[in-house]
Formats: sequence, C-alpha cells, structure tokens
Amino acid sequence: MVDFRLEKFNNTLKKIIGESISNLEDYSYFSMISIMRVETSKDLSYSKVYVSVFEESSKKSEEIILRLNDNSFYFQKMISSKIRTSRIPKIKFFIDKSSEFQREIDELIDEVYFEK
Repeated sequence: MVDFRLEKFNNTLKKIIGESISNLEDYSYFSMISIMRVETSKDLSYSKVYVSVFEESSKKSEEIILRLNDNSFYFQKMISSKIRTSRIPKIKFFIDKSSEFQREIDELIDEVYFEK
C-alpha cells in the first residue's frame, strides 16, 4: 500500500534539496546533477537521496557524492527551515544507477535490432 503522506514528503524533500544545491557556494561543482528520487523511512529518521551525475568519469561522480554527503547537515538545516515536522531525517546521498542501466538496455536492443 502506498503511503501518500510519505510520498508527498519525499517530493517536498526532493524539491527543497534541489533548490538548496543551487544555493551552495560552490554551485558550479554541483551543477551537473539531478535528483532522481528520495526514499524516506516511515519514522522519518533518515532519507536516501538518489542523484544522477552527468559526468563521464565515475571517479568524479563519487567525489560529487562525497561532497554532497559532507554537506548533508546544510540540507537538513534547509529542510528544517521550510518544513514543520517533529523529525527532520538524516540525509544520505547515493548515485542513481537506473539511467546507466537504461542506457545499457538501449544499446543491447540497438545491437540486436541492427544486426538483422
């Protein structure tokens, strides 16, 4: 069963975090990321934020994720200033691999289709 309150909360977090990234001092460093989804625990104690990083090297992507995680307190502060709730979740960033997976599937389909 889908918890609509939690889904709405996740969408709100996604919006706030996205806006907050553009307000960071070193915005140019974070300019090539997109927040794909947010998953928050039912008790609102933690949130996993999945981001897509538009960089060629995976090393650069990992560095961006580390910098985002280093700034997680900043994001929690922004959330607490914009949402009134009893608990502000701890934020943890992860690389969203779904776009890579989709690209690989598309390449495989193209290979099979164009071999005929």
